[in-house]
Amino acid sequence: MWVSRICRLPRRVYMEYDYARHMPKEYVEKMKRTVPRKVYDNRFGAPAITKWVMHPDDYEAGTKRPWDDEELTKNMRKSDKYFNKKIQNQYYELANDTTKQISAEEWTFYPGDLVQVMVGKNKGAQGTVSHIIREKNAVYVDGLHTLLESEVKDYKRMGLDDMKRFKEQPLFVDKDQVQLVDPNDNQPCKAKWIFNESNTEYIRVSERTGYEIPMPSQAMVTYEYVTADKYIESEKDTKSAKALERTYVPKMSTFEEEIMKSMGIEEERTPKPTYWY
Repeated sequence: MWVSRICRLPRRVYMEYDYARHMPKEYVEKMKRTVPRKVYDNRFGAPAITKWVMHPDDYEAGTKRPWDDEELTKNMRKSDKYFNKKIQNQYYELANDTTKQISAEEWTFYPGDLVQVMVGKNKGAQGTVSHIIREKNAVYVDGLHTLLESEVKDYKRMGLDDMKRFKEQPLFVDKDQVQLVDPNDNQPCKAKWIFNESNTEYIRVSERTGYEIPMPSQAMVTYEYVTADKYIESEKDTKSAKALERTYVPKMSTFEEEIMKSMGIEEERTPKPTYWY
């Protein structure tokens, strides 16, 4: 009874809204360097021993995507340090990232949202979210909360001129540095997820006024398409009609007997009797 009720509950689709949600997990873990270097298995029933490129507990999420150059360089240096310590049989203390990530069920910020900056020189200004870093509860607002930085950090060593530009800095949701804008009165507010009137899906509403905050179209963007209905199928994609086609036919024969029948092989041997105890 309770299981059937749970199965009928609407799915929390908003938890999957991220342009990298179709990014292969193996690629992301490789960029984080948290992949096995070697696995020692077949130890006569004993659990396998894994030698990591960088131990998963030692990974510290940054304020950039794992595949960004700066973040990737940091992870590679850390993995090299971890490997050298293990080779020299020296003690290495794992970092154990202490950032308390906001759960996916409670997260309400997405690319394309209209938000208001609550701290810094741009306090009170409103802008659009360019991207987010869920691991750090960080939000980047396009053109706001910027810092003048050098385009190339090692420009002196490389013999280049110092080129500077304003770069957006992260605003942390768990510290109330940024809030969503209520469409009802264009004032900052906190949001939550509730059922709609027909109890068919979750909607995002303002905690202050109860007004619905619609999801931006940019939140559905992935690295494969902008919107699902505009996705262009390739020759390697399985057509939806083909995937939904029912081709299974129940049979009393075993898998081996089906293969033999399809290949025209006739069984001439007499099976041995089977006994049940």
